Amino acid sequence: MADEEAEQDSGSVGGESGLLDIPSLKKRLLELETGLRESSQPAVEAATEYCQQLCQTLLEYAEKWKTSEDPLPLLEVYTQAIHGYIKARPDLTSECENVAFVLERLALSYAELLLCLPLELPENRWKEFQSFIQMAHTKLMQNGSCQLHILSVLAQEDGAWKNPVLCSILSQELLDWDEVNKFLAFEGPVLLDMRIKHLMKTKQLSQATALAKLCSNHPEIGSQGNFKQTYLVCLCSGSPNEKLMQEIADIDCKDALEMICNLESEGDEKSALILCAAFLSRQLQQGEMYCAWELTLFWSKLQQRVEPSVQIYLERCRQLSVLTKTVYHIFFLIKVINSEIDAAGLATCIELCVKALRLEANHLVVICLNDPIANLWMNLKFPLKFYSLMDNPPYLQV
Repeated sequence: MADEEAEQDSGSVGGESGLLDIPSLKKRLLELETGLRESSQPAVEAATEYCQQLCQTLLEYAEKWKTSEDPLPLLEVYTQAIHGYIKARPDLTSECENVAFVLERLALSYAELLLCLPLELPENRWKEFQSFIQMAHTKLMQNGSCQLHILSVLAQEDGAWKNPVLCSILSQELLDWDEVNKFLAFEGPVLLDMRIKHLMKTKQLSQATALAKLCSNHPEIGSQGNFKQTYLVCLCSGSPNEKLMQEIADIDCKDALEMICNLESEGDEKSALILCAAFLSRQLQQGEMYCAWELTLFWSKLQQRVEPSVQIYLERCRQLSVLTKTVYHIFFLIKVINSEIDAAGLATCIELCVKALRLEANHLVVICLNDPIANLWMNLKFPLKFYSLMDNPPYLQV
């Protein structure tokens, strides 16, 4: 009876489309279910094979359509996949880790697609979605599967983006903080993170920034995800530098390095560079040595990858040197220039050495700088060209 209800409820959530061969998809899902039930393999191996074939089937159908042009057919594919999974779930052993993983990924993909729809689903189709997810979540919970929770949260609204509190946040209206806290706790970190990323992807930066800031400041939600990092990335993308510098003022550099590494591993090197430059600038301006070398090294590598131009790189080094308060920070810049640019950076290194001497012209610093300057100077093909950079040769007189 429940299966028949599922069949009925799942038939049209994604809408009608001549492109979809839904009968073929249903037939394939039924074959997978039958193969699982009749399998003579050990339970874990049979479950693993079912999950692999289900994923392969979804890929085959999903690759037929461009979601940016028409996402509704893919919505129907996900609906049928969940329906097929419900029927197969009693024969899937929980000892196979793929059983929970596949359903979780399916639920996240379904939720992401709903958030990405260019227009909200019509009311009748949204009601079909609500009915289907309520049935599916209840049925799967009976077998110990709670991975559709994120969809059940969405199904309790009147649309993917229609929650009145969410609308107030995104329009940056005056907020009722009790209602905001209830909304954030109800949605949970996963769904909120998906919303922010969608807003960023669609260039709705002010809305993404507003939501990310609330999430990062929430006592529970803020500790369950990278919302502070996401908020800073929003500021990197769309706000004046002064605002970013204010927000990073109290962030520990160890945490900053972790954020930068996260962004780099996610492939967002531009945001990683902006964030790294901001934290490095703070340390330079404050004369702080804490993590300054690590930040300088990260900044140098990222700068080279994001803007692979020697002249731009050297100019950025000069700009950072203006902020320095100690000779040690200048030494760090000289070191990365020699490492990254080598001979092309000799003139800039001499400029920085001169700045270091003028910054702190005591006997110890002069001794430390004389040999490096002399070596750099000897490596220049046309040293006289650079005498205009200083009043006297720095390694002869201070």
